[in-house]
Amino acid sequence: MAMKSMFGPDIPNNDGCARPVKLKAPEGTVVHCKFPAAVAARLVIGHFITEIIYRALSGVAPNKVIAASGGTPAQMNVFYGRKNDARPWHSVIIRGGGMGASSMNDGNYVYIFPANGANTPIEIFESDTPLIVERRELLMDSGGPGRMKGGLGQREVFKIPDDKYAPIPPVNLGIQAGRHIHPPEGLFGGKPGAKAQFLVNGAHGNPFGLTQLKPGDAVTIDAAGGGGNGNPLEREPEMVESDIIEGYVSIEAAKKDYGVVVNPNTIKVDEEATRKLRDTFRKV
Repeated sequence: MAMKSMFGPDIPNNDGCARPVKLKAPEGTVVHCKFPAAVAARLVIGHFITEIIYRALSGVAPNKVIAASGGTPAQMNVFYGRKNDARPWHSVIIRGGGMGASSMNDGNYVYIFPANGANTPIEIFESDTPLIVERRELLMDSGGPGRMKGGLGQREVFKIPDDKYAPIPPVNLGIQAGRHIHPPEGLFGGKPGAKAQFLVNGAHGNPFGLTQLKPGDAVTIDAAGGGGNGNPLEREPEMVESDIIEGYVSIEAAKKDYGVVVNPNTIKVDEEATRKLRDTFRKV
């Protein structure tokens, strides 16, 4: 998939385009595990292979790769329990993060990559479960700074009702995801995107184990942003200004990460202050 997306993305999938690619997976490696290695979440490793190949070939094909993505691996959330009438329920949703930026374009927002999937609609989740989605939104400043900005991640807040429709506790949540420890890296001077985050009632939870919830609890799950591509000081100030207007980048981050000074009253770039600040940053 990685090689084809770089050099022949428009070629239909067939035996002819796959034949030149040779795979080597020696026994005992992470892609050819030996018993009793845990392999239930083996797809997570598969998702990272594309990113590894992109980074390995970035020096010879810089315009055909993207930085690391916050939707790698795809975040899968498994909720299950019993409704207030004791009937069992079970729902699996997948969620994307910010795509890594290329040398020519900003990363797309809230994508699952390289898996073939889509974000589960709120309406489907709420119709399948007794839970409520209180919020789903893009995360400001989560895209990695760069000449091309990484795509934004997303926040989703799930509430366990505590009214007459409250499920019988516990509500169980298992998460298969990544980017909680290491953020998606940038390329060619681009900065990493924001890390993923898992909160239970505002406190950090454990995304690697089973979480048991009760009525009234709220869970916040942040998907990571994508890595940036290129030096952030080379991003056109007008693009940063547009990011601020759209709510993608804060005025504070524009100054700190991009060296762009924006008047908070007019939301216009101060060109002279920006030039001086960027000159200062380049000398550091």
